Amino acid sequence: MQFKREECHEAINYTSRKQAAFNCKQLREQQSMPLFADQIAQEQHSWDAEKRLRDERNQRCEQRMRDLYARQWCKVRKDYYALAPALQAQCKARWHAFWGPKTPANLAYFVDQLNGALAARTAAGEAQTQRIRQKILAYAQTQTSFE
Repeated sequence: MQFKREECHEAINYTSRKQAAFNCKQLREQQSMPLFADQIAQEQHSWDAEKRLRDERNQRCEQRMRDLYARQWCKVRKDYYALAPALQAQCKARWHAFWGPKTPANLAYFVDQLNGALAARTAAGEAQTQRIRQKILAYAQTQTSFE
């Protein structure tokens, strides 16, 4: 199965400008309430602590995205292998001829076209749109009848 490999992100590049911006932010927070500037300064953390927090947040975010892509690939593969062998061959041919990015969403589009899920979702969406239109029309009729 062809797929686009997720790239590992580089570590955050800390510069003197980022440190200066962080220091200005802390100073602004202190100056926003001059009477409590000492207390605000005591609650603020250092630049090293900020770098550590940013690195941890970056790692958590990257791991969440990798987990999301893994779940998406597992689901679309399960749907692909649930297809009949003839439909699998047809899907595989479309997938190999596809020039776009080899992401789980694009493979899911091909699988959904062949297993009928796309048509079912489209029909459900159209039915929902009709129900909303009927509610709006009914509401509009009640509003005009009281005038």
